[in-house]
Amino acid sequence: MKRTILCAALLVLLCAAVPFLCLLFPAGAVQQTSAQPAATAQATAAPSPVAAAEPEQVTIYDAGQQQQVTMTAQEFLIGAAACEMPVDWPDDALCAQMVASHSYLRNLAGEGEVFTVNSAQCSGWAGEEVLRARWGDAYSANRERLAALADRVDRALLCYNGQPAAACYHAISCGHTEASQNVWVSALPYLQGVDSAWDKYCDDYEVTIQYSADQFRQAVAELGLDPAGEPDTWLGAVTWDEAGYVSTMELCGQTVSGVRVRQALDLRSACFAMAWRGGQFVITTRGYGHGVGMSQYGAKAMAEGGASWQQILEYYFPGCEVVEEQEKAES
Repeated sequence: MKRTILCAALLVLLCAAVPFLCLLFPAGAVQQTSAQPAATAQATAAPSPVAAAEPEQVTIYDAGQQQQVTMTAQEFLIGAAACEMPVDWPDDALCAQMVASHSYLRNLAGEGEVFTVNSAQCSGWAGEEVLRARWGDAYSANRERLAALADRVDRALLCYNGQPAAACYHAISCGHTEASQNVWVSALPYLQGVDSAWDKYCDDYEVTIQYSADQFRQAVAELGLDPAGEPDTWLGAVTWDEAGYVSTMELCGQTVSGVRVRQALDLRSACFAMAWRGGQFVITTRGYGHGVGMSQYGAKAMAEGGASWQQILEYYFPGCEVVEEQEKAES
């Protein structure tokens, strides 16, 4: 009997304590505690590994160092743009130059050839030592700017039929770019010349030089010519091509191509006019460079007018398109 009364008393006490236990351990608190380990595991779990992009390596031949040099594509783009254009030119002109240089290098590589530069003369490409000497205190700022632009375009190529194009370039055209077969051997469909009237407004568009008769005689000896008679008889008929460059010229009774005359006389362009006047040969050139592909001054003018670097390249190389290469993941 006493045991029955004791059990009943204990039961009454437990029932009375239940509300107080619920206040001490609410249902929400218990649920939060049980969920904590899963939340902690999710927050501290290691992220899935992502393959890093493998920087493209390019190789050039540096005639200044007389050796091949291998570097990242970004280093090549920086050094190429630094040599080919003033660093204060518009971003899109510099980007167009970078992609043109890169595409031309890759085109040569596809033919089993190596892109040749002369870093000592800052021709085609230059490295840190040359650029530090050239820029002085502005080196860090200039390099930082070009590096940022290189980051934008280091995976871009100008392609024709899916392959890197021979995206050649020159400083200033005569107002129209030249067809490749008029300068070299190959007639490439995207190098047949386009209008580049912006070039006519460049300060260095037209330049006049003089040669004495003796200087002229020595220069054309490279062409196998031996002028005879009076100097005013040495010059003959001239023909021009559609772009406005000299196609052929009669010199000392022989027909010579305008390209060869330009080389022999070290002229800025094959767009020239020549006359014997006042006891000397007076030669006026228009433009600067071989005239094929992208005019660098034209690229500057287009960029200043709002054209993007893609538009600049696709204008000067009709039929080509800018292709962004997929990043290569490390294996």
